[in-house]
Amino acid sequence: MQNRSHAARAGLIFFLLLCSYYILRPVRDEMGIQTGNAKLPWLFTTTFIATLILVPVTGWAARSIARRILVPGAFAFFVLNVLGFYLSFLQGVSSLSAGIFFVWLSIFNLLAVSLFWSRMGDLFSPDEAKLFYGYVSAGGTIGALVGPLLTGFLVQTIGIGNLLLISAAMLTTAGALLVGMKSAVSDPAAGIGGEILSGVKLTLELPLRRLAILVICYSTTSTLVYLALLEEVGKTSDGAARTSYFAYLDLVTNIVTLIIQTFVTARLTRAAGFRTILTAVPGLVALSLIVLILASNLPGLGGLVSLMTLLAIAQTLNRAGDYALMKPAREMIYATVDAERRYKAKSFIDTAVYRACDAAGSWLISAVKAVGASPLIYVGLPIALLWILTGFRAGKAQDAVQNNP
Repeated sequence: MQNRSHAARAGLIFFLLLCSYYILRPVRDEMGIQTGNAKLPWLFTTTFIATLILVPVTGWAARSIARRILVPGAFAFFVLNVLGFYLSFLQGVSSLSAGIFFVWLSIFNLLAVSLFWSRMGDLFSPDEAKLFYGYVSAGGTIGALVGPLLTGFLVQTIGIGNLLLISAAMLTTAGALLVGMKSAVSDPAAGIGGEILSGVKLTLELPLRRLAILVICYSTTSTLVYLALLEEVGKTSDGAARTSYFAYLDLVTNIVTLIIQTFVTARLTRAAGFRTILTAVPGLVALSLIVLILASNLPGLGGLVSLMTLLAIAQTLNRAGDYALMKPAREMIYATVDAERRYKAKSFIDTAVYRACDAAGSWLISAVKAVGASPLIYVGLPIALLWILTGFRAGKAQDAVQNNP
């Protein structure tokens, strides 16, 4: 009963965290359009550089600060950031402030979620993680449903600035609830110790190396589809309408995610194992990329379904598959490693590695387009094939660990 209570509370915290983020995510997408498509690779590069700067900071924090204080403290810091943006936007949104917000939210999302799941690894044993993580993820997905709905309904009425206040209030509540959670597994009063940059070295070891490659593949394909979708949506002229479009697209994605998390994730993990989950999702993404390639080269297909719609479907498959299946599976694997790997290496993978792929992927896509080639063919498909192969190997190894504890 205590474990179920912990899982319910964790799900509520994740609900508030993702609701807070998804209120702001459509705003970030609109900020990306306002800065201009040509500047997006620079925004991704700036995000990566800022993330690299944070790597030693997060390494020091994990080494020195007790985990029960570290994560709520990080949430409090993020609340102050949101309030700072609120005060800035009261003066009007400039190209500079739009770019800074885009970069900040891109970092906040990954770091806050990574720290949340690292903390969950303290609160649940590996067996409990396998049982409860799908439901904790579902709590976050419900928050990811409510957030876009709030933005879609309210942005044209109360404006972007007041949305930030709602987001800050939710994030504050999430941090307060997290403070009160007691660990039944491991909760030492001191920090983890070790070297500040040990997470970088630990990433090169198995199973973390394979997890890093999975993140690289997801990030690259996600960036490819995201940039193409931004280009199509950017052809419309109404900024508020674009923000609403992104909000409702997030809503659809998260409805699909919630259905999978509620009815599929836990059952599929127990029945089919990790290799099925970690292989099926990249397989579906590869199929969606093939459809996009055909639509780009067959005018008849493009006339039946618009390119924007196909891109939206591809993005939904990619994100829903990752949120509902790939990420819970990765977190279950992280639950089997020690605290140093879970806090330091995981944070490095979830932030620096992820954003490095955003930056490198955006420049690679721009270079391929500059020579007149198709990024879908020469970037998307090879990465999807690597994703399938790595997912199978990582899943097979984890199934062996689960079957022979």
